[in-house]
Amino acid sequence: MHDAEVIFACQVVPGTDEILAFTESFGLARQEASQHFERLKAMDENVEAGIAIYKVGLKDPSVSDVVTVLNHPEDAVARLIQTIERVELIS
Repeated sequence: MHDAEVIFACQVVPGTDEILAFTESFGLARQEASQHFERLKAMDENVEAGIAIYKVGLKDPSVSDVVTVLNHPEDAVARLIQTIERVELIS
């Protein structure tokens, strides 16, 4: 897999992967996760689980995949993501 097929993501809610924020680079993901962690901590939110950062391998979507994602955004993860690997934890 070459770099064009890799993006990064971080958790929005510490300790859960239900909602992820995606970025184009590891540096951006790390910066956003760190800032988000500090904001949550300042608001006295529970951040004990930390915020995970993931390396995300993208599929080469077919036209059918693109149409499905446009019509049903909730299917985006299944149609666009091939692999997801935790690479760091901000805590």
